[in-house]
Amino acid sequence: MKWLLKWTTRLVLLLAVAIAAFAGYVYYASHREMSKVYAVSVPSIPIPTDAASIARGQYLVTHVSACVECHGEDLGGKVVTDNVAMGRLVAPNLTRGRGGLGASFSDRDFVRALLHGVRPDGRSVTFMPSADFRFNEADLGAVIAYIKSVRPVDRELPQMTVGPMARTLGLLVDFPLTPASKIDHANVTFESARAANDPAAGLYIIATAGCRSCHGQDFTGGGGPPPGAANITPVGIGGWSEQDFLRALREHKRPNGSTISEAMPRAYGQMTDEDLEKIYAYLKTVPRKGEKTKSQLVSATFATR
Repeated sequence: MKWLLKWTTRLVLLLAVAIAAFAGYVYYASHREMSKVYAVSVPSIPIPTDAASIARGQYLVTHVSACVECHGEDLGGKVVTDNVAMGRLVAPNLTRGRGGLGASFSDRDFVRALLHGVRPDGRSVTFMPSADFRFNEADLGAVIAYIKSVRPVDRELPQMTVGPMARTLGLLVDFPLTPASKIDHANVTFESARAANDPAAGLYIIATAGCRSCHGQDFTGGGGPPPGAANITPVGIGGWSEQDFLRALREHKRPNGSTISEAMPRAYGQMTDEDLEKIYAYLKTVPRKGEKTKSQLVSATFATR
C-alpha cells in the first residue's frame, strides 16, 4: 500500500503543478491581451442632431443592437455579473452624468469604441462585443447622437475586475474579453446601406443586431450560453412560417410550444414587424448547413412528451 500512496501523492502533486502552470499562463496571456495598445484610424463621421436621426438611434440602441441589455434602459450602466469565477463585469455609464463616459468621451471616442473596440488610451474595451456589431455610417452616427441626447444619470459604478473563468474564456473561446483582438483593424469598414426592397436588407439588420455572435458566421448556431444558440439556417427553422418566426422573437415560444432560452435578448422581439420580416426573408435564402443544435433537439424531445 505504501507504493500506492507514494504514486498517488506524486500524481496529486503533478496535477497541482499543472493546474498552477495553466493558471499562470492564463493570467499572463490575458493580462498581455488586455494591456495591448492598438493604433487605429478613426474616421470622422457626422453626428446628426435632428429628431428623426435621434429616434433612429434610440430604436437601434434599445431594440436592434440591444445595448440596453447591459447598459440599462437609462444607459446609466450596471454590474452585469459579480462572482469569484467571472469577476465583476461592469457595463459603464454612457451618459453625461457623474461617473458617465459621456462627460469625457468625444464623438471620435465613441466611434473608436464601436468600430474598433478600442478605448481612448488605445487598449481594448472589455466585455463589450464590438466585434459582433456592424453599422452603416448613418446608423452609427444616429446611435452616438441618441447616446449623447439621453438624460444624464449620476451613477458611479465599481471598478471592473476580471475573474479566472472570464480570463480563460477570453483566451479559449469567442468571449468578448478583449474584442479589439478579434477585429481586423486595417480593414474595418462601414456596412453598406441597404434599400428596403434589397433581398439582403435582412442581413444588414442581422449585422446591427450582432446575431452572429451566438448563431455563428454561417448561422449554424452553438454559441452563447449552454445549450447554445439555435441553427437558424433552413436546417433549423426551415419549417417555420413568418408568423412562427415573429412569435419566437416576441414571445420566446417555438412553434411546438417549447420556450426559448432567456439568453436570447427579449429586446429583439421589440423590433418592427418590417425588420423581423426582412430577417426571416433573408434566413430563408441561406444554404442549408450544419445540424440541429442541442437547444433544438431538446425542444423536439419536449414536443414528443
